[in-house]
Amino acid sequence: MGRLYWKFFLFFFFAQLTTVLVVSLAIGMVNDKRDRERRLIDAAPPARTMVLAAASTLKMNGIESLKSLMDIWKNEPMPQLYVVNEEGAELLNRLLPKGVNTTSLAALSSDIDNRAIQQVQADDGHTYWLFVEARNKRPPPTIINGIKIKQNFRYLFPAMPLIVGIFVSLLFAAMLAWYFSKPIKQLRFAFESAASGDLDARVGKVMQGRRDELADLGTAFDVMVSRVGQLIQSQTHLMHQVSHELRSPLARLQIAIGLIKQQSAQADAAHPISEKITTSLNRIETESVRMDYLVGELLTLSRLESGMTDFKKEPIDLNELLQESVEDANFEGASNHVNVQYTAHPNIQIQAQPELLQRAIDNVLRNAVKYSPAKTAVEVSATIDHGAKQVIIRVADKGVGVKASELEAIFKPFYRSNTNAAASVNGYGLGLAITKQIIEAHCGEISASSMENAGLVITIKLPAI
Repeated sequence: MGRLYWKFFLFFFFAQLTTVLVVSLAIGMVNDKRDRERRLIDAAPPARTMVLAAASTLKMNGIESLKSLMDIWKNEPMPQLYVVNEEGAELLNRLLPKGVNTTSLAALSSDIDNRAIQQVQADDGHTYWLFVEARNKRPPPTIINGIKIKQNFRYLFPAMPLIVGIFVSLLFAAMLAWYFSKPIKQLRFAFESAASGDLDARVGKVMQGRRDELADLGTAFDVMVSRVGQLIQSQTHLMHQVSHELRSPLARLQIAIGLIKQQSAQADAAHPISEKITTSLNRIETESVRMDYLVGELLTLSRLESGMTDFKKEPIDLNELLQESVEDANFEGASNHVNVQYTAHPNIQIQAQPELLQRAIDNVLRNAVKYSPAKTAVEVSATIDHGAKQVIIRVADKGVGVKASELEAIFKPFYRSNTNAAASVNGYGLGLAITKQIIEAHCGEISASSMENAGLVITIKLPAI
């Protein structure tokens, strides 16, 4: 569970626990007061018999007959009967037991056994309450596990209601916290997926049963991601179309340059073409070739990003593919005395599109050769991680490396490191971006690590067969 869950849980739990304690305390105080009042009234069978006999006498013979009866009982060794009217006056003008008054008698007569307290309308116009004073006003002690519990604590903090209240509070706090934190957690996962490039992430289906602001937030997220996906797709399509359209005029430009150079070669001595024009034509041709290469790279990148490339994977021997790429890289590095050394691992079979995968590895090796100092070696190795069922390809050069803050950025289009070595090497920053798209299209992953003045290490992981 996340931190938000526990915040919700503790807040709701303490709120409900406080409510349970306050309500239990209030009920306990009322019950304690009522119990003390109840203990002042004798509810035993003999006392009830006296009350019933006195009530019958009052109803049938009137107040004077009752007074005569009470005078007789007053001198007997028996519990004393009290008769109190609505004004609080006792029939024999005696003081009432401490704690007994008309308010308590009215309350007790409504909830106690009606034979313990009788309320009678007398012939003198007054209403009387008849009851017998209790002899033993102290209740027996409550004993739990051999421990005596004071009576007031038993009522002020009743154990069973408190236990039940705490359990219910715990249950409902957990349910409420889960109810509120679950969609937020799902939204967080969806945001992380969108941030990592997965614009197919949606939360609307998960929140279908909700009708609240969190569900509205989920719907807004789905609309936002869908709109962003459309914008990126339209941008990718635009780049693809522009790149494709640029190739035709570039091709015509190169043809025109070739024709001009051909005509210059056939020019007679009477009409020679100046050296300045020849130099300009060579420069135009060089730049047009570079632009054509750049447009080709952009076209490849846009196809990969938009998913337009048709992948037809087949089983291939990775050793053969790497050996061929290493030979090409050694040919390029020969001019600068950079040697590419390959440590092979036998019997590495993977499912891949050979041309695209070879292009991805060629881009990595070409970069390593470009940025390696003269008379150094680029080390290439391929191993199998049987536990993870992955093929791991490592390419390590001896260049200046890349800053830690740039290790992720070098796989973005048009990004080039700020090092002096990068500034001295021609390039457009598209090679590793294309490689990343190709590797991810093969369900693999690519990463970079670097140590200062120790070179750059590119690691490629691909699923093994």
